[in-house]
Amino acid sequence: MRYAVYLNVAYKPSIRDPEGETIANDLLARLGYSVEVRAGKCLVLYIEAPSPEAARAEALKIAKEARLGNPNVHVVEVLKVAEA
Repeated sequence: MRYAVYLNVAYKPSIRDPEGETIANDLLARLGYSVEVRAGKCLVLYIEAPSPEAARAEALKIAKEARLGNPNVHVVEVLKVAEA
């Protein structure tokens, strides 16, 4: 079966996020929303696997081996696994 595994790559909470800060400042200045924003990127990996759990594990393995995020500053998490 083919699965779409959605990965989020974002800065760890303890790491400054300049892009998120810029977005938050703009939301406050232009629209009056006072919110914290953490920016990241969403990657979708299409994986052949026997189950959603296996696809999830394979995606995390790929992310680690390919260094899709820097383990010192980023967190890589699976947001969703869906049949593709």
